[in-house]
Amino acid sequence: MNFKYFIAKRYLFSKKDSKFISFITYISILGIALGVATLIIAVSILNGFEKEIKEKVAGLVSHIQISSFHNDGLRGYDTTIAYIKETIPGISKISPYLQKEAVFRYKGNIEGVMVKGVPPASDISHTRLNIISGSSDINPFDSTYSRIIIGDKLASKMGIDTGSKVIVFGLRGIPSPANQPNIKQFYVSGIYETGLREYDDLLVYTDLKTAQKVFSSESVISAIEISLSDINEVERIAATLKNILRYPHYTRTMFQLYKELFTWVELQKAPTPIILGLIIIVATFNIIGTLLMLVLEKTQSIGILKAVGCSNGKIMKIFIFDGLIIGVFGIILGNIVGLGLSFLELNFRFFTLPEQYYMKSVPILLQAEYIVVISIITLILVFLATLIPSYIASRFDPVKSIRFV
Repeated sequence: MNFKYFIAKRYLFSKKDSKFISFITYISILGIALGVATLIIAVSILNGFEKEIKEKVAGLVSHIQISSFHNDGLRGYDTTIAYIKETIPGISKISPYLQKEAVFRYKGNIEGVMVKGVPPASDISHTRLNIISGSSDINPFDSTYSRIIIGDKLASKMGIDTGSKVIVFGLRGIPSPANQPNIKQFYVSGIYETGLREYDDLLVYTDLKTAQKVFSSESVISAIEISLSDINEVERIAATLKNILRYPHYTRTMFQLYKELFTWVELQKAPTPIILGLIIIVATFNIIGTLLMLVLEKTQSIGILKAVGCSNGKIMKIFIFDGLIIGVFGIILGNIVGLGLSFLELNFRFFTLPEQYYMKSVPILLQAEYIVVISIITLILVFLATLIPSYIASRFDPVKSIRFV
């Protein structure tokens, strides 16, 4: 065994010498561990929030939307979709939709809703994957009834269940005797839940052809939805689409459509690593204090080591080893605690969130690269914290050190 490491370990954990130093050592290890664990948990939660928000928003509006500068919507969309498929690589799915305001009636209850008509075969919305009751089928039931899917908040508010018959009034401007809404009966085939309250209370889904008839908008759509294979390519592909599609096409990304929501996530992420990083910095300063007390405690031992020929460099290495031992134990313990608590929350969902956060429980996303970076940065800070006490120890005069009482 390396004698410098052997002496360093004896200095920190010797039961025959000062128990106070051993106690302070354990406190320093605990400080590092708490800092590392807190940072791992915080970063995992923030990454989880970002992932959940992106997935929920992408499920509602897709990665890219192409709409029209005209109020009446897009025409000739089949040609546009075929052109995009041939021209732009990286697109996994593409689908048109029609979305307009309507009045929803069930028995004596009336609510304003947004009806979104999508082609059942090519719909890319994730909403239909979040069915909590019934099925995701939106194909017309028969010539009288079409199928519709509604959010759980709307269903709860109006007392609707799967199998209920509802009536939709398709609005075309301000209703009047000369401009009466189209009326259509629907069969509620399913109830979905996304966790985004305002959409679960507002957005209902049916097939595109039915929606076009309800709003007298045959051959017209509101926009084209595009889903990408790689979400990191959103901005690049959106810029390409803006260049190749002519007026009246209007291209926007989900980050532009929900700018406030993503800005909120970024604001949450930006200061947190800095604030929590300060916890680790404070913990590393505890190491300086611990090593300085250890230097004073072991002054005579340092003098004896120098008297028998131990060089200044070797004395420095002994106390650097002491600091690194504290740091490594603290980092390992911090990883165990941080990852353990994260896995427990990930599997058992102990902590619930209010509806304002768009999800029911605290999201966790563990990423190995973040954990490695946190551990490496902590180890570097620990190493830097050992240099001052180690240098002081190496400069002791051996004669004065041996005579030190």
